[in-house]
Amino acid sequence: MSAILQVKDISVMFRDGEKQTAVLNQLQFDVEAGQIVALIGRSGSGKTMTSLSLVNQVPPPGNVTGEVRFDGENLLRLPAHRLAAIRGKRIFTIFQNPMNSFNPSILIGKQLYDFARSYSPVHKAAFMSEMIGILERLNVPEPALRLKQYPFQLSGGMLQRMLIGLAVWTRPDLIIADEPTTALDPGVQKEILQQFRSIRDTYGTGILLITHHFGVVAELADHVLVLQKGSIVDQGSVFDIFDHPRHPYTRSLLEAAYGKEADLHADGSDEFNQSLS
Repeated sequence: MSAILQVKDISVMFRDGEKQTAVLNQLQFDVEAGQIVALIGRSGSGKTMTSLSLVNQVPPPGNVTGEVRFDGENLLRLPAHRLAAIRGKRIFTIFQNPMNSFNPSILIGKQLYDFARSYSPVHKAAFMSEMIGILERLNVPEPALRLKQYPFQLSGGMLQRMLIGLAVWTRPDLIIADEPTTALDPGVQKEILQQFRSIRDTYGTGILLITHHFGVVAELADHVLVLQKGSIVDQGSVFDIFDHPRHPYTRSLLEAAYGKEADLHADGSDEFNQSLS
């Protein structure tokens, strides 16, 4: 398969007077259509800054250098209107706290519809009918009622399903999911991961999954990038990373997750599934 996202020498620098601080250091990786790439690292390693840099949303005074090529175009050099069109329709981002993606004073259904019609001419009744069907497949109870509720009336897991449902409707080429299962209970976590896998299998969507959780990586990823202090220090297939970690940092992450004596195989075994609980 061909790469839909090519990240080349991405660095992020913040300047404070004469002082410059490097947050990301020459990141390079690809995401192919139908591939799930996991970016894993401890808190503060630069994971969220990576997701922001890919869609050119690093806040000032941050400066991004390098190239982020999506379908051949460098996203860091596109005019704002062109980037905005790609960022919603073809690249869909799901953030760690779904509440931050919604206006608390506007009904869920209206917010989803307003997003949809900003990218595609769609009749409201047709959109709502289709969204109800999608949410039913995502195991959302009483989806018609949920669409008539406010964000504060729904749990974090339910709001995350709403965003995933919108992603299914949008059918993007790439999903960037930043810690999408954090703070969710284990049953909801596994359900959310299954939904990502289903989107990949059904539509051939590429997914960049950002996480600190090796259980999530073992459950879902094809390829793994290990991030330490803004640099990718290890990468390979999920089997390579679990069976033959090359970098001491990778080994320390695995040992912290599973213990030094753990049998580290990314095969969906109970040992890894237990880490989701």
